[in-house]
Amino acid sequence: MTEGVFRIDAVKKGEKVSDVLRREGVALPMECGGAGLCGKCRVTIEDAAAPCADEKKLLSPEDIKNGARLACLTDAVDGMTVRLPRASRGERILAGVETESGKEARGADFSVVVDIGTTTVVAYLVRSGSEKPAAVASCMNPQREFGADVISRISYASERDDGLALLHEKIISAINGLIAEITESVGARRAQISLAVISGNTTMEHLFAGVSVRSIGRAPFMPEFRVFDTLASERLGLELAPGTPVSLMPNISGFVGGDIVSGTVYTGLADAEELSLFIDIGTNNEMVLGSKDLLLCCSAAAGPALEGAKISRGMCAAEGAIDHVKLNGNELTVSTVGNAPAIGICGSGLVDVVALLLSERIIGQDGKFKKDAEALPGRLDVKNKRWLIDNGVYFTQKDVREVQLAKGAICTGVEIMLAEAGKRLEEVDRIFLAGAFGNYIDVENASKIGILPKVPKEKIIPVGNSSGLGAIECCRDKGFPAKAAKILERAKHIELATHKDFQQIFVRNLLF
Repeated sequence: MTEGVFRIDAVKKGEKVSDVLRREGVALPMECGGAGLCGKCRVTIEDAAAPCADEKKLLSPEDIKNGARLACLTDAVDGMTVRLPRASRGERILAGVETESGKEARGADFSVVVDIGTTTVVAYLVRSGSEKPAAVASCMNPQREFGADVISRISYASERDDGLALLHEKIISAINGLIAEITESVGARRAQISLAVISGNTTMEHLFAGVSVRSIGRAPFMPEFRVFDTLASERLGLELAPGTPVSLMPNISGFVGGDIVSGTVYTGLADAEELSLFIDIGTNNEMVLGSKDLLLCCSAAAGPALEGAKISRGMCAAEGAIDHVKLNGNELTVSTVGNAPAIGICGSGLVDVVALLLSERIIGQDGKFKKDAEALPGRLDVKNKRWLIDNGVYFTQKDVREVQLAKGAICTGVEIMLAEAGKRLEEVDRIFLAGAFGNYIDVENASKIGILPKVPKEKIIPVGNSSGLGAIECCRDKGFPAKAAKILERAKHIELATHKDFQQIFVRNLLF
């Protein structure tokens, strides 16, 4: 999406502005899936009609006066002029590997590995017999316009006649673009690709395969497939040689997917003497507690707040996102992605801000702003319940609550798994921290606010994009599928939502 003006024409009956823009190939961020809840699909409309009640809740009076409206709630009218927001640029996506250089592509045999995340997609071109990928490329997941989390996408795919097909087409188109990019970058032909390996959470893998996700969204939350048959590339719409086999990582449950199986095999925790905890912090926040003697897993519905969603000025780690905040004496130091002027805040910045507010007693353990806070004067707006970070970017009371919900879910998952295993936190030897969020956060601040368990820093081991790295190992190691199958056989999934102690533990863990 580029900054500019869009004129709406040929409106169909009942269409909202977002419907018309999507039909014309203009993607807006709609973390709530177009339900009018997140306020992120903001556009400016000339001579705009009066806002609806929901828009008044999400937009300031000044914004409304200047023509700001929510595209998902505004009726489209022929001749309407819509000014689009500035595009996010330079998104920071974790690939997690160095690529080889100087090798001839002609005559080589390659595999393509794709890690499909809810937020990002990463593709690797892997040469047979090589230690490093030949090329890597990434993009934001284009399904984001239908919702920031898997629940929103499950709803969209299940409730609309064309929902599943549209989400499938979006991800296939993105992957085809990445395949073109990685092959062209090394001068390889697609006919040289003999295998494709896909790793993602259960919903992402089903949408990729064009399989219904309806059963994942309702009790008992089981997928249509835990293990997929090998698929043919042409059946999926992948632009590879006809008959190229496509292998998907197996899924443990509806919300513990192939990406976690891949990461579990990659870290080797299931075969180790030591007790390890694997945490993939994100919307679903999947966790594994295990050793050679036990293997438990769960998914804590942390929500997308730590990826910038549901936060008033939240955003992904793109140019202008506040990614770190530190207090040096009495001076606040703020850094942003790309060193650009601050326009919002991403997950790593959120962790630092909450840790700072707690340390300086600007918020209490209950998360409430203290009216009499003395630290960093002039930043706390008591009336509007918000705190100024930088350049007009505020952190609100509602934002604190969103972080508390995420923190409460993560802590509760860890606590229940340890209890089920009959173990104490002190007995955990290593904590593997997966994903981009885990790679960029300040782990001490994350432990301080409870996003991570309070353990010695040296026990926490960032493992990067373990989903993609594990899938690369699948191309190299013929024994990988057997290891993954053993994980499925051994893993005991704990359904937190129905656990007898969940509600009591979760409420307690909302406190910082």
